[in-house]
Amino acid sequence: MRAAICVVFLLSFGGVAAAQEPSSQPEPVFETGELMLLVIKPAYDELKSAIASPPADRQQWASLYQKAARLAEFENLILFRPHERSTTAEWKTLATNARKASMAVASAALKVLGNASAANVDEVKKAYGDVSVRCNACHRAMSREAPRITPD
Repeated sequence: MRAAICVVFLLSFGGVAAAQEPSSQPEPVFETGELMLLVIKPAYDELKSAIASPPADRQQWASLYQKAARLAEFENLILFRPHERSTTAEWKTLATNARKASMAVASAALKVLGNASAANVDEVKKAYGDVSVRCNACHRAMSREAPRITPD
């Protein structure tokens, strides 16, 4: 009997869900704070671990590149937040600067992948230090509750 009720329930609501057109526009799944804690912070921590000791071989440089590029891509999601501040020039500038800093780390690692003799760990570490600077600038301006990010 319970199974029959469940089937009727699912069929009746399944038809309603199927009748609605799905949105083809990006829609946030998380609030900004959740996005930071569940997606961006873990990606930052992975990058932090990867850069803690200089990459010794091509595989480690590739991993560093992937982690930095992944963080930058996740930071793109910050630009799609549905709240009042997200339409301000300040928000867009700060979020874009954070993404650019992560992409600078990825670009420096990619440069090494293309030419191992161009390995400049100091350049990569300097770019990585800028990631925390840019994140903290956004945190200070936009959220009192946001943590301070440290590069080490």
